[in-house]
Parts: sequence; structure tokens; C-alpha cells
Amino acid sequence: MAKDNLTVIVAEDETLFRDFLVRIIKQRFGFEIVGEVGTAEEAYKICKKTKPDLALIDLRLPGMSGQELTQKLIREFPKTKILVISSVEDPKRIGALLSLGATGFLNKKEEFSVFEQAIEAVAKGNIFVKASTKVVAEAPDALDQKELLETLSDRERQIVIFVAAGMTNREISNNLGLSVKTIESHRSNISKKLQIFDIAGITLFAVRTGLVPL
Repeated sequence: MAKDNLTVIVAEDETLFRDFLVRIIKQRFGFEIVGEVGTAEEAYKICKKTKPDLALIDLRLPGMSGQELTQKLIREFPKTKILVISSVEDPKRIGALLSLGATGFLNKKEEFSVFEQAIEAVAKGNIFVKASTKVVAEAPDALDQKELLETLSDRERQIVIFVAAGMTNREISNNLGLSVKTIESHRSNISKKLQIFDIAGITLFAVRTGLVPL
């Protein structure tokens, strides 16, 4: 569980959905809400004033887009963790935002429990991506993935194998004798190199490239 004194802003133009997110944050985690807004401009003003620990941002906001807001926050407030939320899944956009420094992506159509998992993971500083199988299906083909495999270090390949086996960061760190932070850093680098941001995608990559058997 993440600590209970984090400050959070929610930028979502759909009132009912924004209320849903705020309810989860308050009731499930007890975090302090410093802003509940419907535009990126309002969110940016509050972030400049409060520098929140966590920002939940809808990509499709009126005026300045959620993507623009995310990029500004990453640049100006690098300590603010960002969970991007959208009903539209664009693998390239997801990859670009995560590469820039966003901490997670979540489809708005996910179940309540997944939102809880996402908020907790991102609040802890972990990367969390939950997207439809369409994102996995649009991953590069086997030939491209074998070329991508060459970009990974031996340590990163080892970690891909462990992730595909269903091991947690803690289990991987214990197995390799490395800190959890180091494992998280390796996993972040792996995701950026491969442009694959969920466990299902990593597992598919490991199978297609022969790192693990079918």
C-alpha cells in the first residue's frame, strides 16, 4: 500500500467519471485531493501551485489536450507521477508518453479493481499499463522483435524471462541479488526499448523471440 498522505489532482472532463476516480482515491487510499478539474488549463494552474505527488489525466480534455498537459507536467514537475487515462488506445502514443516519463496508462473501460491496482502502482512509482489485447496484437512481428531482442543487454533478457514467468519485481530482485529499484529501472528500460508496456506483451515477445518455450 502506498503511503496515505499523497496529494492528487484529477483532470477529467466527464463529471461522473471524475467523481468515480475521486471516490476511489479518497475511500480506498485516503489520499488528499488538491484538485478536481475538467480542463488541462485548470489542472496546470493547480499543479503549479501545489506540485502534487500524483496526477490522473484524461488524454482528451477540452482546450489544451491531456497529452500536452502530461508533457508540460513531466517537463516542469518531474516528481509528479502521472497516470494517463483514455478510452482510445494508441500504442505509439502510449509508448511516447511513457518514454517521456508518464508512469502509467489505463483504459477508462477497465473494471473498478483495475483502477485501484493502477493508482496504487503509480503512487508507488511503478509503471502500470493496462490496455486491450489490440495493443498487444499491434506489437512488431516476429522478425522485428528478433531485431529488438538484439538491443537488450544480457541482464535485460534475463529479466524479460522472469517477467514472462510471472515473477514480481521483488521475486526477481531476490533471485538476482539486486534491489527492487534496480529491477524497476531495468523493466522501464526494457519497455522503452521494446515499446511494449504490459506483462502480456512482454510474455508474447519472449515467446516469439525464443527466450521462453511455448
